[in-house]
Amino acid sequence: MTVSSHVTPPTVVAGHAASSSSAPRASVSELEHRYPGLWRAGQLGRAGRLPVCPTGYDALTAELPGGGWPVGAVTELLLAQGGAGELRLLMPALRALAAAGRCIGFVDPPYLPNAAGLAAGLADGGLPARQLYWVRPQAGASVASRRADMAWAAEQMLRSQAFGAVLVWLPAARPEALRRLQVLAQAGDTVVWVLRPIRVLHESSPAMLRLALSPLPGNLLSIVFHKRRGPARDTPLLLPLEGMLHVPRRAGVPAVPTPVALVVPATPAGADHHVPDISDIRGSASHPGVLDRGAPAAPAAGRAAAELA
Repeated sequence: MTVSSHVTPPTVVAGHAASSSSAPRASVSELEHRYPGLWRAGQLGRAGRLPVCPTGYDALTAELPGGGWPVGAVTELLLAQGGAGELRLLMPALRALAAAGRCIGFVDPPYLPNAAGLAAGLADGGLPARQLYWVRPQAGASVASRRADMAWAAEQMLRSQAFGAVLVWLPAARPEALRRLQVLAQAGDTVVWVLRPIRVLHESSPAMLRLALSPLPGNLLSIVFHKRRGPARDTPLLLPLEGMLHVPRRAGVPAVPTPVALVVPATPAGADHHVPDISDIRGSASHPGVLDRGAPAAPAAGRAAAELA
């Protein structure tokens, strides 16, 4: 037996099909406007209401959501080796922040900051020593204490709302430590870069942006985009960097002032972690300032400390 069926074609009213197909597009555009954190999978996310810091490199700017380093968020830089060119990569952004009068913090860098190199070309936008803060642990601190103290110091710098940029080197950090930095960054307008070895790539990260950096001959830096608000990039970005600066020392010329040194004394296990106000700390290489864990608490502006814990 043969069964036949007859389907009546739908009636199309002029203009109806066009309006129904445009409705989803209108809804998506409305959602993007209402929630700036949303982005389409095939496009780079927009900055929305969140500002960005200029990178100084057109090729890199074109690959970053919003066209710059995210402000009020953590960017994780995974290094194939120390001295891969990370400071030269960040120097244009740091110069822009310093020119705006913002302070810049270096938390536990693996090498002594080169004050002469950082201040070179000061007339062209170098980094004045009076705006640089170098945080280091107390000599003789254990590895575990050192790591905990440096993560704690970075949190206090973000709570203080006194810094335009914080660079923190965390060779090993628990996920909750990174989450705390991300939450604290969201409460302010600081650009936060967390520098870690490439071996931690398999670990999850709350960072908004995650890049792997590897040096190449000819002052090139290979940048692999492991996490960003946008489509995956299959090939690394090869970015030309400025050459290494050589600052000759001339007879009779005083040495360049070193960054302000802040020392975090070791804290006994189980001691409370209080939040000091470090916005007015001053020091020198011979008489450094001290981040005292016993100082009175000073939560980040506009939010209670409990919200940021």
